[in-house]
Amino acid sequence: MLNQFIHLKQNNMIRNNLNLIPLNNNIDKLVAFVPSLNKDWRNNQLIKSKPFQIESLDVVREFQQQGWYIKGANEIRDKSRKIKNHFIKMEHPDFMIRDKKGKIEAVANMTIQNSCNGSKPLEMDLGVYRMICSNGAVAHTSYSNAKVSHTEKGLYSLNEILCDLGIRTQGVINEFDKLKHKDLSAREMMALASDAANVRFGIGNKVNAAQLLNVIRDEDKGNDIWTVFNRIQENLTQSNRIKDANMKLLGGVSNVYEDTRINKELFQLAHSYA
Repeated sequence: MLNQFIHLKQNNMIRNNLNLIPLNNNIDKLVAFVPSLNKDWRNNQLIKSKPFQIESLDVVREFQQQGWYIKGANEIRDKSRKIKNHFIKMEHPDFMIRDKKGKIEAVANMTIQNSCNGSKPLEMDLGVYRMICSNGAVAHTSYSNAKVSHTEKGLYSLNEILCDLGIRTQGVINEFDKLKHKDLSAREMMALASDAANVRFGIGNKVNAAQLLNVIRDEDKGNDIWTVFNRIQENLTQSNRIKDANMKLLGGVSNVYEDTRINKELFQLAHSYA
């Protein structure tokens, strides 16, 4: 199954605004390209860790034991160019959504965000990654995410939380799969697109929301919630897909935090129609 998964990844060009460094499940490369994961490096950079700092590498290693695959990572810098946070994406080839022909359409996706100095909690979000368009759809349910503070209590409960998230993965996949079993009317599709435009651009924006329903490829044809949701998500977050009121092509979403926020809210919108 993992070989089939890797083959699919290699045959889909990653159109990603987030500039994730591809890592091919190599944890040594992960540390090399994201040095803030290393405590000694942070100490040399005078980045103080908290006494009970939760190390992202420990989280990644545990998820690898569960069969998760490192997809990519990057670091977030502040205005002074100092590394502030790191961001890691992982996928699990054993949890998937198949299309009508039985081919793998999407796989489970895990995003891991952590601050270098422990000022913000470790945060993990479950979702799915659609192979054809390289989009990460993040779920937002009561059981799809977890935050762990850099405290003695957080460190003590970490392993239990990581195991629990792994167990929840199939449930999250099922929530996405439900979206494939209900069609939307033309009015409902337009309403969903309008609400989605508000998520990124704010209420009262002048973007023609109908652009979000544009079909890019054959796989995007259809009126079921899952297909419409993916059309809207890709058009909303990728570069040069929609135009503003002055007919100027808009850029995509490049900030990882904004991308996660938008994806969470889009899932909530789509799920409300299921």
